[in-house]
Amino acid sequence: EECLYVSAANTDAQFRQTLVQMKEAKDEIDSTFRETLGTRNLQPAKKGVRHKRSRRLDHDEQSEGSDSSGHDDFLEPTPLAVHDAAYGDEVDDDIEDLGFRIGRMRLGERIGGHYRPRIADEIMSSLQHISKRSSPSVPAIVPSIPASEHLKPGPNFTAPSLGFVFDQSLAQASFLKYIPPRNIADKLLQRYWDAVHPVARVLHRPSFAQRYETLWEAAENDDRVAPSLSALVCAVLFSAIVTMSEAEVLVTCRVPREDLKNQVKLGVETSLAKAQLLKSTKVETLQAFVAYLLSMCVDEISRAHTVLTGMAIRIAECMGLHRDPTEYGFSPIECHTRRLVWYQICYLDLKTSEVQGPRPYISYDGYTTQLPIDVSSPKSPQSPNSSPTWNDLIFSSIRFECQEMQRECLVLRNRVDQKKLSLTKAVSKIEEFRLSMDAKYGPYLNTATPGPMQRMAHLVMKLFTSLLYIIILHRHLNSVTYRIPDRLRQIILTKGTDALEAAVELESAKDLQPWAWYFGAYHQYHTAFLLLVEVFTYPMRREANRLWRCFDFIFAEALANVPPLPTSSPTLQDIIAHRDIKARYLLTMVCERMWEYRKAKGLKDPVQFKDSMIILTPQKDGDSSDPHMPLNFAHGEPEPQPESHIQNHPARADRSTQNVQSGMAHLPPTLTVEGNFVPTEFSSVIDNTASAWGSSSDSISPWIQYGESDLDGDGHAGLQQTHPQSYAASATTESLSTSQYLDVNSSTTEIDPQMLEIDWVSYNSFFPEDLLNTTNDGDLDVSDDYMWQSYGYYNHPF
Repeated sequence: EECLYVSAANTDAQFRQTLVQMKEAKDEIDSTFRETLGTRNLQPAKKGVRHKRSRRLDHDEQSEGSDSSGHDDFLEPTPLAVHDAAYGDEVDDDIEDLGFRIGRMRLGERIGGHYRPRIADEIMSSLQHISKRSSPSVPAIVPSIPASEHLKPGPNFTAPSLGFVFDQSLAQASFLKYIPPRNIADKLLQRYWDAVHPVARVLHRPSFAQRYETLWEAAENDDRVAPSLSALVCAVLFSAIVTMSEAEVLVTCRVPREDLKNQVKLGVETSLAKAQLLKSTKVETLQAFVAYLLSMCVDEISRAHTVLTGMAIRIAECMGLHRDPTEYGFSPIECHTRRLVWYQICYLDLKTSEVQGPRPYISYDGYTTQLPIDVSSPKSPQSPNSSPTWNDLIFSSIRFECQEMQRECLVLRNRVDQKKLSLTKAVSKIEEFRLSMDAKYGPYLNTATPGPMQRMAHLVMKLFTSLLYIIILHRHLNSVTYRIPDRLRQIILTKGTDALEAAVELESAKDLQPWAWYFGAYHQYHTAFLLLVEVFTYPMRREANRLWRCFDFIFAEALANVPPLPTSSPTLQDIIAHRDIKARYLLTMVCERMWEYRKAKGLKDPVQFKDSMIILTPQKDGDSSDPHMPLNFAHGEPEPQPESHIQNHPARADRSTQNVQSGMAHLPPTLTVEGNFVPTEFSSVIDNTASAWGSSSDSISPWIQYGESDLDGDGHAGLQQTHPQSYAASATTESLSTSQYLDVNSSTTEIDPQMLEIDWVSYNSFFPEDLLNTTNDGDLDVSDDYMWQSYGYYNHPF
C-alpha cells in the first residue's frame, strides 16, 4: 500500500492556526486535570483554626469552582471602580493624602476600598437628572457651601515619622527625657488599661505589669533599660494620651495635650531606632511598633501609615508570627502574645489597604496562626446548665473572626468577578458566617443585664457582619443595563441601615464613651454615602426614616447650614422636600470637594475609563436606561443602532419629555459655592434646563439611580396634594413601586431581571421571604400608611 503524505508546500495559514489552537486547548485541559488530581491528593494539616479555614476554602473551590449562573454576564459590577490608583508628578506633596471631611465622614480617592476617581462626575450626572422636589410649606433653600480647610488633617490625626527607620542619630538619646514622671506615667497606664486594652489589645496584662516595674527599677538604679522594653512602655503611654481630650490631659499631666503627645511619640521612635527595629527578632520590639501604629491608624490614615504597616508585615513574617506558635513549642503566654500581635497586624493590613491601598498583603490562606485564647482568667468548672461566662478576650475574638471573614469576602468577590462563583453562593456564605457567629457568641452577649463591654461587642459584631454583605454587593447595586434584583437590593438597604445604626450608637452612647475614640477603626461611614444616594433617588424606601436619623447625626456639622423644617407638624410632602434639600446640599458638597481634591492630588484615570461609562441604571425592572444600549454594555461604548430601532420606543420618549417639562419649574436659578459662581456642572444641577435633561445616557452614572419620575408618575402632580395618605397612595402606585415591570418592545427584555444570576432555591433557603415578616420580600418601598404608623416622629432621637 502507498502512504500519502501532506505536501510541505501547503501554506494554509488558517489551517495551521487551527491546529495550534487545538493543541493549546488540549494542553490546557491536561494541565487542569493534573492540578485537580494534585489538589485532591493534598493531605490537610490536623490542627489549627487557620488549617480548618484553608480546608474549607479548598473544598469550596473544588465543589464550586466552575459554578456560576447561566446569566452571570448580565449582572456586571460598575467598571468605574478599580483596585489600583495612579497620580501625576506635577502635584504638591505637602498636601495631605487624607481626602476631605464632610461631617463625620471622610472621603478620598478610595470609596469602599475601590479607587473611584470619577465619583464626582457620577454624582453630578444623577443630580442633573433628578428634578428638585418641592412643597408649599418648605421654601426653596439654597445654602451656600461654607469655605473650610477641609483638605487639612483633623485634630486627632497623628503623622508617623520615618526618622526612627532612616535617622540613626535618634538612637543616641535616652528615653527618660521623653516620658513623664512615674506618678503621671502610672495614671496614663491606668488610662491605657481602661480605654485602650479592651479594644486594641496587644499585651498580656500580668506579664506587662512585671515588665513595667522592671523598667522603673532599672531607671531608679541607673541601670541599662532594654530598648525593646522602653519602646513598649512609651508606646503604651502614647496610646493612652491619644484617647484623652485636651482638658483631661491638662488635669492629669499639667501640660498641653499636643506637646505631651509629640514628646512621648518621639520617645517611641527613639526607642525603636535604638532597638534596631528593621533587624530585631524580639517580639517585644514588634509589639511596641504595632501598639504605636494601632493608636495612629484610627479615623485618618495616610500613605505613611500604609507603608509602615507593610513594613510591620514583613518583619512579622520574618519572625515567624504567621505560623502558629504551638508549631515551635512556645509557652502559653508567648503563644497568646504572638497571636495577639499577628491578628492586630492583620487588622492594620485590611484597614490601611481599604483607606489608602493597595490590596491587602496578607492572603487568606497565607498563615496558620490560630485565634488567641484566654490564658489569664482562672479556670473553674462550670455546671452543664450554667450560662457561659464573659471574659475580656471575647470582644477581641469577635473582631478578629469578623476581620478574617472580611478577608475571605475579598477572595469570594474576586471569584464572583471571575465567574467562578455565583453571587448567590457568595452571599449565602456570609449568611452562614453570621448565623455561626450568633450561635457562638450569642450566649455571651444576649444576657438579661449586659455590661457596657458586652453591649459594645454586640454592636461591633452587628456592624461587621452587616458590612460583609456590602463588600460583596455594593458594586452591583447599580448594574449597567440590568438593575440588581429587588431582594438583593433589599439586603443592601437592610444590612446597610443596620450597620449605620450600630455605628452611630457605638459613637454616641454615653456608656460606651470610654472607647469612642477608637470608633474610626470600625467604620469610615462610606456606607452612609452609598445609602444617601439611594434614598435621595427613592425617598420612600422602607428604611428612609431610620437612615435619615443616622444621616442627621453623621452629617450634623455640614447640615448646620441648612435651616430646619419651618413647620412643627410637617406633612409627608414637607418632609420629602426638606430631605431633598439636605441630600442635594450634601451631594453637591461631595462633588465640589472631590473635584478640588482630585486636582490637588493629580488623580489619574485609567485609560479604559470613558465618559460613555457614566450612565444611569434603569429605575424599574426591565427598563433600559438607553434603548440604543446593547444588553451587556459595561466596558465599552455603545454601538450605533439604526433609526428604526429608536422608533420602537415612542412611549418612553414621550414620558421622558413630559418629566423634563414638569421638573424644570421647581428649580432655583443659581447656586453660590464659597462665594463664587459654581462651574457649569453645578449650574446644570440647579437650572435643570432642557439641555441638561436632554443629555444622552452616556453622561449618566452607573452608580447613581435615576428617578425617572421622582415621587410620582406624572412629574410633580402628586406633590401638590397636602394630605399625606393621598400623596403616598399616588407615589406608591406609580414610580415608587420598584417591583413593577416596564414592558419595552426590545429583545433585551426577554430575560427577567429578577432572575439574573440568582439561584433562587439556594437563596430562599438562607433568606426566606417571610423572614421577620418583611425582611426580604423584595418590596423596597413603604405602603400607603406605613411611615405614619411606624415612624410617627420626624427626626426621632436615638
